[in-house]
Amino acid sequence: MKNRFTIFSLLLAFCLLGFTQQNLPYAWLAGNWTGDGFRGTSEELWSQPDADGTMMGTYRHHKGDGSLNFYEFMVMDSTGLRLKHFNPDMTGWETKEDFVHFKAIEFTADKIVLKGLVFERKSDTEMEIRLDLKMKDGSKRTEVFKMKRK
Repeated sequence: MKNRFTIFSLLLAFCLLGFTQQNLPYAWLAGNWTGDGFRGTSEELWSQPDADGTMMGTYRHHKGDGSLNFYEFMVMDSTGLRLKHFNPDMTGWETKEDFVHFKAIEFTADKIVLKGLVFERKSDTEMEIRLDLKMKDGSKRTEVFKMKRK
C-alpha cells in the first residue's frame, strides 16, 4: 500500500509539473509583443512560466511623439496579474508595498479574463488587450490594444 501511495504521489507531482510548465492556459502569452494603445506604442515582453506557473513581464509605453511615457513590471499566475508602474526615471507610481492586482476570473486556451483586463489571442501572432479604465469624472471606458508578436 505504501508503494502505491509513493508511486501515485510521484506521478501526480510529475503531472502537475508538466502541466505547470507546458500546458498553462496563459503560457501562450510568453514572448515579445508590440502594438498600439494610449495613442502611442506599447511593448510587452513575457517570460516562459517557471516551475510554479508564474510568468514575469515588462511593459513599456511611448507617446505618439516617440518619447517614453512609463514602464510596468508584471507577474502573472493562477491568481491573476499583479503589476507596478514606473515613470521614465524609475520612480514608482504605487507605494513600496502597493501594487495593482487584476484578479483572475477565467483562463481558456485563447483568453485570459481578469477583473478589468482581458488578453485575447486572435492568432499565434496577434492578440488584443482590453483594459477597463475609470476616468476622473467617474465615467468608464475601455482601452483596446492591438498587439503583434515580434
